[in-house]
Amino acid sequence: MAFPFVMRCIYNRGAVFDWDKNNLRKIRAHRIKPQEVEQGLSNNPILIYKQDVQGEPRYVYYCESDSERLLAVVLTERGERIRVVTAYDLDAGQKRDYLARRVRGE
Repeated sequence: MAFPFVMRCIYNRGAVFDWDKNNLRKIRAHRIKPQEVEQGLSNNPILIYKQDVQGEPRYVYYCESDSERLLAVVLTERGERIRVVTAYDLDAGQKRDYLARRVRGE
């Protein structure tokens, strides 16, 4: 799957994240810190799927923070910034999927 430029930046740890009170509130509701999201997206995240929401592409990644917290992160790109829409802990089925993908080398 081809990635937009900003999505490729995730792997280079050169991404610029667009945080504000709205998306911080959404991740805070799940007791997740912005640093955990940024770490996870820098630790070889797995793209699960792309969806279109009102004409804007959104990407769903599974990833792991430096403290081994397994997360799902929904994001979009806005200009050259990555905007996290929300993030939450993987549920049991998502964890199995994530771990199976890692075993397969994804």
